[in-house]
Amino acid sequence: MTVVDPTTGSYRRLLARPDLRRLAITDVCARLPQGMVSITLLLVASHHASLSAAGAVVGGYSLGQALTAPLRGRLADRHGLRAVVPLCLAGYLTALLGLALAVDRTAPAAVLTATAVLAGLLTPPLSPALRGLWARGTPPGLRRTAFALDAVIFDLTAIAGPALAGALATTAGPYAALGVLLALTATAAAVVAARSAPPPAPTAPRPPGRSAAQRFPAPRRLLVTAALTNLALTATEVSLTACVRQAGALWAAGPLLAALSAGSIAGSLALGGRAAGARRAGLPLLLTGYAAGLALLAAAALDPPLLAVAAPVAGLFLGSTLAALFSAAADAAPRGAAIEAQSWVNTIMSGGASAGAALAGGLAPHPPLGLALAAGCVALGALTVRGLDRSSS
Repeated sequence: MTVVDPTTGSYRRLLARPDLRRLAITDVCARLPQGMVSITLLLVASHHASLSAAGAVVGGYSLGQALTAPLRGRLADRHGLRAVVPLCLAGYLTALLGLALAVDRTAPAAVLTATAVLAGLLTPPLSPALRGLWARGTPPGLRRTAFALDAVIFDLTAIAGPALAGALATTAGPYAALGVLLALTATAAAVVAARSAPPPAPTAPRPPGRSAAQRFPAPRRLLVTAALTNLALTATEVSLTACVRQAGALWAAGPLLAALSAGSIAGSLALGGRAAGARRAGLPLLLTGYAAGLALLAAAALDPPLLAVAAPVAGLFLGSTLAALFSAAADAAPRGAAIEAQSWVNTIMSGGASAGAALAGGLAPHPPLGLALAAGCVALGALTVRGLDRSSS
């Protein structure tokens, strides 16, 4: 008699379908450039410009990306990925190649930043599109597993992306890293556009100027929780770095953040693989577990050597929480607004990350307080979605 491990059974069923295996590979091709882009832009811009100018380039790119994400998602829902992704890709490739040319010609810092902002504005909406494809192509019983797999890929590429970009820049120069980034992005964009379904026929007139997030109360609550969750994640990263710096062991920042990601990957694989259990473990419960892990991390920061043990424990519920957030956004999105809903989640999480960096930076002289802030934000997020559950029951 063959016994199927329930932890891996859901993943086996998910990846038994050739179309979902191809989608997972496409997910990797799309996520890896996202992990590479910040360090690649920093290295390319600093090739002939100052580090401060290079930092402005990275910040400008992130700003442009956040500004138009909901609009790009709305256009993709309305006109289809097959129409929107190639247009965005053409502008994105042109802008980043223009940035490389401007760096090579030693253009002023303002020109470099403006080109990076343009690239961010035109970034193909691959992340929300892929989540939309996972939601559309996965049976309801495996949807949480699919989003858990997406979270695992995100964590892995967040580790591998900077390492790959750094290795390419060291061995072949920063333009080689940019070339690989663009090639992977173009490959993923081509596959996503090819898998695009025709945009749905409108079922009712859409109120002018009102997005999916504005028209439905449930997504608004999810957006608040998403912002708090990413605020906590960024505050954790900043506070951990501040903690080891105070202890005179700045070298430990990278390994600690990698341990946090390793815990997230392990938790995603375990909980996402148990599809039935993952469905029962609702978002409030996952957030509560994540908050408890961060509280443990805050306590460990009082004795920094303990962080090596607490960091992977603190990450155990992170990936599963993000998977549940994106899955809930997919469930709550109205017909014809799936990509826009996911884009709103991305945008609001970017805002949460900025707030988390600022708040934790202000608390950098007292890292345990920054970690306690992170735990409190996640606990508040758990209360927010618990209230949503009561209001919707």
